[in-house]
Amino acid sequence: MHLIEQFFDSRCVGCSTWGVMVCDTCIARFTAIPHRAITSRGIPLVALGTYRGGLRALILSAKHRSAHAAIRRLGGALRDAVLPWGNVIAVPVPSSRPGFLARGYGLGSTIARAAELTVANCLLMDDVGTQRGRHRLERLRRDIHVGLRRPPMGSRVVIVDDVMTTGASIDAATDACVRAGLRVVGVLVLAIAEQRATAPLTT
Repeated sequence: MHLIEQFFDSRCVGCSTWGVMVCDTCIARFTAIPHRAITSRGIPLVALGTYRGGLRALILSAKHRSAHAAIRRLGGALRDAVLPWGNVIAVPVPSSRPGFLARGYGLGSTIARAAELTVANCLLMDDVGTQRGRHRLERLRRDIHVGLRRPPMGSRVVIVDDVMTTGASIDAATDACVRAGLRVVGVLVLAIAEQRATAPLTT
């Protein structure tokens, strides 16, 4: 139990239990069986679950209340799901400038580090503000490219983001990595939009 959480965030944002920001019961419930999907680029994706209910509440708390501990605990739950991909480098989808300034940290980077992955913050984008309320075509217009501080050409990388909704940002990040000569072997997210979720991942 984190002392800071006891003083400043005394209720679990998933079930309202007193004591910690994210209780052990909610972590166990949200991480029991990861979900899988395939992106439109044909890349395998792993998520804790669908973007609804308590899991959605946890992620929104971390996005809008600077609940760093919640993101770290959820990201850490993805460690086992990453193991089949072997030795990979995490490439986070960059947060919007307003979101980063409000939180003080990048969501993708925090998730990747909690999952004990080596992180390369090499993706850059023309900032168009928050993604909230934008449809897929608007999201696809984001100009995401790989900067100079990139992994060596041919490196096996995993795209990391908090939620996959339309998939546009993840596709743009995948395309940028491929153009830079990187090999994208997977996508790691905390949650996936309900209509995109498939059967639970059992291996």
